[in-house]
Amino acid sequence: MSDNDHRLMERIRDGGDDVQAAMVELVERFQNELVGFFYHLCWDQLVAEELVQDVFVNVFRSRARYQPTAKVRTFLYRIAHNLWIDHIRRRKHHLSLDAEMGERSLRLMDVLRAPGDGDPENANRDATVRTRIQDAVDALPEGQREVFVLANNHGMKYQEIGEVLGIPEGTVKSRMHNAVRCLRDDLQDLLES
Repeated sequence: MSDNDHRLMERIRDGGDDVQAAMVELVERFQNELVGFFYHLCWDQLVAEELVQDVFVNVFRSRARYQPTAKVRTFLYRIAHNLWIDHIRRRKHHLSLDAEMGERSLRLMDVLRAPGDGDPENANRDATVRTRIQDAVDALPEGQREVFVLANNHGMKYQEIGEVLGIPEGTVKSRMHNAVRCLRDDLQDLLES
């Protein structure tokens, strides 16, 4: 897949008659994954979709400078990371009190939850647990949260996370260790039940 991805990016970089078709193919290949990345950082589907559009606009605008030095996936996540940082900076200046959180979900829930039996009481408990997990992840410092989301929700290896975030692999490991420790402390009562 990586060679195909590089060829796809080279088609986009080189322009020509099929640049539009190549962009469509790139979007189809990575859009859902990137929406999931942003969604698990902001819990807002519309914001996630807007940020993903910005990723692909940036790819198109900077296509002439593309060099196949890393995986295309890493290249896209690096752009996504930079856009997320910009979004955070802008958001600090324009916080809205009525912002909706949107529909929430988190893969970590699969680890903590027993299979559902249709019992409304269990459904309420599951919703409470899900909210607690999401709140605990949201409370992590930004660097830890981003590492945790990339590893847990997107299955990235530490080396790839380091490339995406532009930090050493050791820093990724440290942030992940601290994130897991914080989550374990915050969710101790759930882990014991």
